[in-house]
Amino acid sequence: MTTSRLSDRQVQAFKHVMESGTVTGAAQRMLTAQPGVTRLLKQLEHDVGFVLFERVRGRLVPTPEARIFYREVARVWTGIDHLRETARRIREREMGGLRISAMPLLGMTFLPDLLAEFGAEHPDASLELSTYRSAQVVDEVITQRCDVGFAIGVEGDERVAQETFRLESLCVMPSCHPMASKPVIDLQDFHDQTLIRFERHDPLRMRLDHMLEREGVQTRQHFEVSLALQATRLVRHGLGIAVLDPINARAFGSEGLVLRPLAFVLGEDVALLTPRDQPCSQLTQAFIALFRQRLGEHGQTPHNIPA
Repeated sequence: MTTSRLSDRQVQAFKHVMESGTVTGAAQRMLTAQPGVTRLLKQLEHDVGFVLFERVRGRLVPTPEARIFYREVARVWTGIDHLRETARRIREREMGGLRISAMPLLGMTFLPDLLAEFGAEHPDASLELSTYRSAQVVDEVITQRCDVGFAIGVEGDERVAQETFRLESLCVMPSCHPMASKPVIDLQDFHDQTLIRFERHDPLRMRLDHMLEREGVQTRQHFEVSLALQATRLVRHGLGIAVLDPINARAFGSEGLVLRPLAFVLGEDVALLTPRDQPCSQLTQAFIALFRQRLGEHGQTPHNIPA
């Protein structure tokens, strides 16, 4: 009679035998004797109700059932390792470390500069900055794999505490461009211009395309890029104009470029995210305070500050 009550040691012995190919290799990994591994395998075969290995010319050969079972073991084991890493990060959260996850808009320019300043003020702190798409940033905050995150498009997500900042867009163009003489850029000014756009799923790109289509404005064949740095470099080469957030528009240097405000409302709300119902460490609070201060110097203020 079989039972579904499998022990961790049984599964671990099976996993090591599958990966090392021998009982000896598994025993070395588990820091135990070979008979102990053999006994665990026999117990596991009894509990699962099917044969795991056959001996062929002195070698253990996994059965088809064992290979199917191993795929699931490997998948579950990866999840367990992920849990262990999450537990480690939570455990070390108050031990002088600050982990930041951010989308590229801030993670490529503004935050590295901010961390350089913050690191000088906190020389003993361990600082980490990772860049992800916004959906992954939210997941990093929810699972507390980071202390603070920066993302867009998360309005109303009750799984995180958030504070939003509005970034009004600017038009970036070569200094020799005919539009450079205009103090403000209107939608109609984009007509027949080569416009360097972000990817199709980018929220800013989608809103700008909708506005242009609504007004009947036609642009020339355009370049499509993923990052503000790419757009800025193309503009500097005289290959078109671009609409960027104010931080990145100014971050890559103004040599050969002109920045102009837009006559219409087009911007992005950047959300500062922290784990809900989880107090921030003093180090995290100090970083958030510096972030607010430096962003305010760019003329950006929060839409709402959580109570």
